[in-house]
Amino acid sequence: MKRMVYVNEVDVISTVISSGLLIGDVFSISPSSNAVAVQAESPERLDKLIDFDNFDIFSREPSFFLQPINLNAFSYSAKPICVDTVDVTSISTSSIVQIGGVDHVHSRSRIKHIRRLEEEPL
Repeated sequence: MKRMVYVNEVDVISTVISSGLLIGDVFSISPSSNAVAVQAESPERLDKLIDFDNFDIFSREPSFFLQPINLNAFSYSAKPICVDTVDVTSISTSSIVQIGGVDHVHSRSRIKHIRRLEEEPL
């Protein structure tokens, strides 16, 4: 039996890159994202770098997830979950803030970090 959730106020400043604020129950959710994060002193030389095909991390098969653990447990409460305020600064990169129930979550985020700095003088 699902419990009811009552939230008086939700304040989210930003959601970016395959993320979300979900209200209500869902059976399954699978957010995913691919990103290239670049820090460079000379951005004009980066045109050819930023292509997902240049990096094998984006074409690799993900590693296997561990099997769920079955527990012999039971709990029941007819009382709803009551929350006054939820404050969130940011939800980013395949992340979810869920108000309600979810049975299965399979999130995937792949980020290639590149740092290009000019040569330092001797």
